[in-house]
Amino acid sequence: MNLVPNDCVLIVDSNLEFRERLAQQFRSASYKVFTAGTGEEAFFILRRRSHEIGWLYSRAVLAGLIDGWILADEYRETHPDRPAVIAAHDARFTARGDIVLRESTVDLASKTMRDLIETLQQGQETIAAELSGRRRAA
Repeated sequence: MNLVPNDCVLIVDSNLEFRERLAQQFRSASYKVFTAGTGEEAFFILRRRSHEIGWLYSRAVLAGLIDGWILADEYRETHPDRPAVIAAHDARFTARGDIVLRESTVDLASKTMRDLIETLQQGQETIAAELSGRRRAA
């Protein structure tokens, strides 16, 4: 049972080849995928389709005025409990819980995103099962 409402990924990266290879991995796993090459494009997608976008991968440094950190903030307006995955120069976790990968490969970005999605889905399934059990007991 999939309780995560949005199986849609937004991938933001200025490297067209990287962006399309990562998008193809998610499409082959039956995810709906939006892609953007600039922060401005991605920001527009997040504003217009915020409830449709379930997961965000972005490069931290993007051309233009909007970078990956700003996109992560915008993403959290709709999904405050979900981390964004951001590729940067240093791997770390942020104070808000985003996952920062050190200049990732397509395979690492894909695995990290899938692990994140799976973990959150399992957590929601556990909560739903507990609630269902409590309702039956009541």
